[in-house]
Amino acid sequence: MNSTANYQKFLTTTFYVLIFVILYFTNTKLGFSESLEEKTVGGHTAQARFAVEKAWETYHDAALGGTLASPAIQTELEMNLHKSRALLAEAYDAEDKGDAETVNKVIAEIMRINQKVITKSREPKK
Repeated sequence: MNSTANYQKFLTTTFYVLIFVILYFTNTKLGFSESLEEKTVGGHTAQARFAVEKAWETYHDAALGGTLASPAIQTELEMNLHKSRALLAEAYDAEDKGDAETVNKVIAEIMRINQKVITKSREPKK
Protein backbone atom coordinates (compact mmCIF):
# COMPACT_ATOMS: atom_id res chain seq x y z
CA MET A 1 0.00 0.00 0.00
CA ASN A 2 2.87 2.32 0.77
CA SER A 3 4.38 1.88 -2.72
CA THR A 4 1.00 2.72 -4.28
CA ALA A 5 0.86 5.97 -2.33
CA ASN A 6 4.42 6.83 -3.35
CA TYR A 7 3.61 6.08 -6.98
CA GLN A 8 0.53 8.30 -6.76
CA LYS A 9 2.64 11.16 -5.34
CA PHE A 10 5.20 10.64 -8.11
CA LEU A 11 2.49 10.86 -10.80
CA THR A 12 0.97 13.97 -9.21
CA THR A 13 4.35 15.70 -8.98
CA THR A 14 5.20 14.75 -12.57
CA PHE A 15 1.86 16.08 -13.75
CA TYR A 16 2.41 19.45 -12.06
CA VAL A 17 5.97 19.72 -13.37
CA LEU A 18 4.79 19.01 -16.92
CA ILE A 19 2.01 21.60 -16.63
CA PHE A 20 4.53 24.16 -15.35
CA VAL A 21 6.97 23.42 -18.21
CA ILE A 22 4.21 23.66 -20.82
CA LEU A 23 2.92 26.95 -19.43
CA TYR A 24 6.43 28.35 -19.12
CA PHE A 25 7.37 27.66 -22.75
CA THR A 26 4.05 28.83 -24.17
CA ASN A 27 4.14 32.17 -22.34
CA THR A 28 4.93 34.76 -25.03
CA LYS A 29 6.36 37.23 -22.53
CA LEU A 30 9.33 35.00 -21.75
CA GLY A 31 11.28 35.70 -24.91
CA PHE A 32 9.77 33.23 -27.34
CA SER A 33 7.97 35.87 -29.37
CA GLU A 34 9.25 38.68 -31.57
CA SER A 35 9.19 42.22 -30.34
CA LEU A 36 6.99 44.79 -32.04
CA GLU A 37 10.01 46.58 -33.52
CA GLU A 38 11.29 43.36 -35.12
CA LYS A 39 7.91 42.70 -36.71
CA THR A 40 7.81 46.24 -38.09
CA VAL A 41 11.32 45.97 -39.53
CA GLY A 42 10.42 42.60 -41.06
CA GLY A 43 7.50 44.26 -42.78
CA HIS A 44 9.83 46.88 -44.23
CA THR A 45 12.20 44.27 -45.65
CA ALA A 46 9.27 42.43 -47.20
CA GLN A 47 8.11 45.68 -48.81
CA ALA A 48 11.64 46.29 -50.08
CA ARG A 49 11.74 42.79 -51.57
CA PHE A 50 8.46 43.39 -53.36
CA ALA A 51 9.76 46.74 -54.62
CA VAL A 52 12.90 45.06 -55.99
CA GLU A 53 10.75 42.45 -57.73
CA LYS A 54 8.53 45.17 -59.22
CA ALA A 55 11.58 47.07 -60.50
CA TRP A 56 12.93 43.89 -62.14
CA GLU A 57 9.54 43.20 -63.75
CA THR A 58 9.26 46.76 -65.07
CA TYR A 59 12.81 46.58 -66.43
CA HIS A 60 12.24 43.18 -68.08
CA ASP A 61 9.01 44.35 -69.70
CA ALA A 62 10.84 47.32 -71.22
CA ALA A 63 13.91 45.30 -72.21
CA LEU A 64 11.92 42.51 -73.84
CA GLY A 65 9.61 45.00 -75.50
CA GLY A 66 12.58 46.88 -76.95
CA THR A 67 11.44 50.16 -75.43
CA LEU A 68 14.51 51.02 -73.33
CA ALA A 69 15.95 54.40 -74.29
CA SER A 70 19.45 53.10 -75.12
CA PRO A 71 21.91 50.26 -74.52
CA ALA A 72 23.76 52.50 -72.05
CA ILE A 73 20.54 52.93 -70.06
CA GLN A 74 20.03 49.16 -70.14
CA THR A 75 23.49 48.57 -68.69
CA GLU A 76 22.95 51.21 -66.01
CA LEU A 77 19.59 49.76 -65.02
CA GLU A 78 20.96 46.23 -64.78
CA MET A 79 23.80 47.42 -62.54
CA ASN A 80 21.33 49.27 -60.32
CA LEU A 81 19.04 46.25 -60.11
CA HIS A 82 21.92 44.00 -59.07
CA LYS A 83 22.96 46.61 -56.51
CA SER A 84 19.44 46.70 -55.09
CA ARG A 85 19.46 42.92 -54.70
CA ALA A 86 22.80 43.08 -52.89
CA LEU A 87 21.44 45.81 -50.63
CA LEU A 88 18.39 43.66 -49.92
CA ALA A 89 20.68 40.88 -48.72
CA GLU A 90 22.45 43.44 -46.55
CA ALA A 91 19.09 44.53 -45.12
CA TYR A 92 18.21 40.93 -44.26
CA ASP A 93 21.58 40.49 -42.52
CA ALA A 94 21.06 43.67 -40.52
CA GLU A 95 17.55 42.52 -39.65
CA ASP A 96 18.91 39.21 -38.36
CA LYS A 97 21.35 41.13 -36.17
CA GLY A 98 18.54 43.37 -34.88
CA ASP A 99 20.09 46.56 -36.32
CA ALA A 100 16.92 48.49 -37.19
CA GLU A 101 18.79 51.70 -38.04
CA THR A 102 20.90 50.01 -40.72
CA VAL A 103 17.85 48.17 -42.04
CA ASN A 104 15.94 51.43 -42.48
CA LYS A 105 18.92 53.17 -44.09
CA VAL A 106 19.53 50.32 -46.56
CA ILE A 107 15.84 50.03 -47.40
CA ALA A 108 15.67 53.76 -48.15
CA GLU A 109 18.56 53.32 -50.59
CA ILE A 110 16.83 50.31 -52.18
CA MET A 111 13.63 52.29 -52.66
CA ARG A 112 15.55 55.19 -54.23
CA ILE A 113 17.29 52.85 -56.68
CA ASN A 114 14.07 51.03 -57.53
CA GLN A 115 12.23 54.27 -58.23
CA LYS A 116 15.05 55.38 -60.52
CA VAL A 117 14.99 52.04 -62.37
CA ILE A 118 11.21 52.14 -62.82
CA THR A 119 11.29 55.73 -64.04
CA LYS A 120 14.10 55.12 -66.53
CA SER A 121 12.52 51.87 -67.72
CA ARG A 122 9.38 53.77 -68.65
CA GLU A 123 11.19 56.53 -70.55
CA PRO A 124 10.38 56.32 -74.26
CA LYS A 125 13.01 55.31 -76.77
CA LYS A 126 14.73 58.30 -78.38
